[in-house]
Amino acid sequence: MNNPEFNNSIIFIADNTILNPTRTKEYQNLSVNYSVYLNTLLFSNWVEIISTLKSQFGISYFLDKNDEEYLPKYLIPQNSNSIFYNRLNLAKFSQHFGKYTSGNTSKILLLFYNSLGLTQDDIIRVFDLIQSDEPSIVIGKSVRDQIVFICTSGNDLNLIDQLFQAERKYNKYLKSISNKDIFIHTLENFLAINDFEDIKKLYIELSKKESLSYCSQKIHESFNDLFIEYKELLNG
Repeated sequence: MNNPEFNNSIIFIADNTILNPTRTKEYQNLSVNYSVYLNTLLFSNWVEIISTLKSQFGISYFLDKNDEEYLPKYLIPQNSNSIFYNRLNLAKFSQHFGKYTSGNTSKILLLFYNSLGLTQDDIIRVFDLIQSDEPSIVIGKSVRDQIVFICTSGNDLNLIDQLFQAERKYNKYLKSISNKDIFIHTLENFLAINDFEDIKKLYIELSKKESLSYCSQKIHESFNDLFIEYKELLNG
């Protein structure tokens, strides 16, 4: 459980099986081993970013229980708060996982592994957008309208429940919370990697110099190993 000294929490989650080769969904055109490799790189990139914020936030890493035996020791920092969950419980997040936040007055960022584009400074700014004097939520969505993160007050965890019930679909989620008196900030144009078209976008995005602000040189080089294997398809 997070240290109570933290007022705010980051919950980083892989909302499906990503490491177990017998259960991981293969990306189109990628072998299962390279699919797991891509998932590992996406996960590692976020771990690298958010682990530098551990002095400011309580951080919990959530993985599907089917991945527990396949988790490399290097993937999550030692002494981190790692939770292996049952996917059936995600739609009732507030009941099963609320204990991993830092209390009712805290702010919570729920961040999904299959995304890219937030820097450390961006994460801090997202928390700053949540006002204490009015109900508010910050939603980050991909170029294809998949929600890649939400940030909200810890006293309204049912907003996270509804996110899973809406399958992370932006318009469906907005409809599900339309009856709430809440101020909504939407931040756009993040990457979410779900299929080969998204991998092509990732390939282009990581060719830009500015991507080094949210993906280190070391992770870039690892992505390049993947891109080289599929270079013909990526350039097709």
